[in-house]
Amino acid sequence: MTLTAALTLALLARPVAAQEPPRAPQQPPVTSAPEDAEPRQTPPTAAPSEKQAPAASSPREGAVESGLGQGLGGGATTIGGYGELTLNIPTNAPGVVDLRRFVLFFGHDFSDRIRFHSEVEVEHAVSSASDQGEVEIEQAYLDGLLTRRFNLRGGLVLMPVGIINVYHEPPSFNGVDRPDVDTFVIPTTWREPAIGIFGELAEGLNYQLYFVNGFNANGFSAEFAIREGHQEAQLAHAGDVGVVGRLDYEPILGTVFGASAYGGTSRNTLPASVGNVPVGLFEVDVRTRRGPFSARAEAALLFIGDAAALNQNFLSGTAEQQAAIPVASRSQGGYAEVAYDVFSLIDPTSAQSVTAFVRLDYADTQASVPAGFQSRMEFRRVSQILGLVYRPIPQIALKADYRFRQLGDGTSSGEFASAITWVF
Repeated sequence: MTLTAALTLALLARPVAAQEPPRAPQQPPVTSAPEDAEPRQTPPTAAPSEKQAPAASSPREGAVESGLGQGLGGGATTIGGYGELTLNIPTNAPGVVDLRRFVLFFGHDFSDRIRFHSEVEVEHAVSSASDQGEVEIEQAYLDGLLTRRFNLRGGLVLMPVGIINVYHEPPSFNGVDRPDVDTFVIPTTWREPAIGIFGELAEGLNYQLYFVNGFNANGFSAEFAIREGHQEAQLAHAGDVGVVGRLDYEPILGTVFGASAYGGTSRNTLPASVGNVPVGLFEVDVRTRRGPFSARAEAALLFIGDAAALNQNFLSGTAEQQAAIPVASRSQGGYAEVAYDVFSLIDPTSAQSVTAFVRLDYADTQASVPAGFQSRMEFRRVSQILGLVYRPIPQIALKADYRFRQLGDGTSSGEFASAITWVF
């Protein structure tokens, strides 16, 4: 069904009374809080005239927040999932239709204090030796719920850096494609073996802190920065470690300020001449929703130490490494987005929504390169995206948008994209 046809049906449909959406399936049913945990105030339900946000984007439904509420207790098992079928038609390349991802979620509460969470993802529909698809474990971890302020987590964990890396279900964000900063600077979807703690320091103030596996610097590149260097628990080298932390502050319901940081070392095949390459990543973000209006913004800075020595060794390395230079000492990016539910102008009580949005997106993986190397300006990207998202219910989103991208070398291109997305 095209977006136009879907909108026509929506206008003809009988209005549906607004109601609170079900929980996002990105986390298992939450265990009851231990008796020694402090009581938590229940967030107020939206007034009948105020539409609810999609469940997957609720600020209190993330990896930390859902661990601090109430659920079904020991013995509960849940199955869910999400996915997206996308169409991308760029002006400078052939169009592509792709079942970009199909994800199944499995969770289990062993008791009121111990739970398990996992996601199994299939990318590009078919996975075999002769196909481009792959099967991967996106998350697999255990939680030990102790008190509201202090809880334990261990396993394969999504790094709490940025908005999209945690809230990555397709119906939870506007646009077919993720922002460039969450693709080229923050290596979304970024997960590592981790062990750490999380909790709520005060009402609306949450934290996460983990010791994690380091990167593999052999995968660093001018185009993707550190993206191809994360090891994803695949026979990962354990000699390098990192630390990642995040704070989220929600002063009023629906408005969240976040900040995260990562620091660690990265292995490579030339430790005698390069050393264990240090990596630092710093990010801040904000998101808000007020009735039909919503907005979000994010900025990130990535630093790679010893980049000069790494690039010098890449010059005499494999053909792939030679093509990857220069790895930048600093990469940076950010985006700002505003959106409005125009369907609320027609029927403010309906559970349906038609979100019009505009986003300004910037990512530069060549912001600063070591002396003696020339920046590759084609990897400095600025994009403007304008689009619509129709949600007949909060768990389903039909998307259409247009992106105009300008590169630092003076070239530009346009791209139309649409998608059918779901989460359950």
